[in-house]
This record gives sequence, C-alpha cells and structure tokens, in this order.
Amino acid sequence: MSIRSRSARGADEMSVASSRYQKSEVFSELAEEDEWTAIQKFNTLLHYEEQKQTMMREQERRKLIRGELDKQLKEKKERASREMEERLAYEALQTEHVSLLGQRE
Repeated sequence: MSIRSRSARGADEMSVASSRYQKSEVFSELAEEDEWTAIQKFNTLLHYEEQKQTMMREQERRKLIRGELDKQLKEKKERASREMEERLAYEALQTEHVSLLGQRE
C-alpha cells in the first residue's frame, strides 16, 4: 500500500465517520421532533376526549335535572288536582249539611 492509498483510505474513513456523526445527530433531532409531535398529538387527543367526556357528563346531568323537574311538576299538578277534588267534596258535604239543617227546622 502506498502512502497515497492510505491517506485516501484514511480520508474515506474520516468522511464516513463524520457523515455518520452528522446523520445520527440529524436522525436524533428528527426522532426527538417525532417524539414531541407524537406526544403533542396524544395530549391533544386526550384533551379532546376529556372535553367530550365532560360534555357527555353535563348532558347526562341536565337530563337528570330535567327529569327530576318534570317529576316535581307532575306531582304538583296531581297534588293540586287532589286538593281541588277534596275542596269540591267538602263544599258538596257542606251544602248537603246546610240543606239537612234547613229540613230539620
């Protein structure tokens, strides 16, 4: 081997070594960016899923409240209806009592 071929081989080895270093550094930066991008996408997806779950819980809560209010309104109407029937029955009883008293006199 001549000096020239050794120096050429040495230069090739250096260029290979230096290009490997640069590629790994670039690859490392790209891999790191990809990792951060993946983490960011995952966090965004997680955030949207949490928002979706929150909205579903809020809708369920509103549905339960609406159901409870409807139930209370129904009970109130039934109570008012019963009170009206009792008042009418009481008035009818009073009228009958007054007429019986009138007949006794």
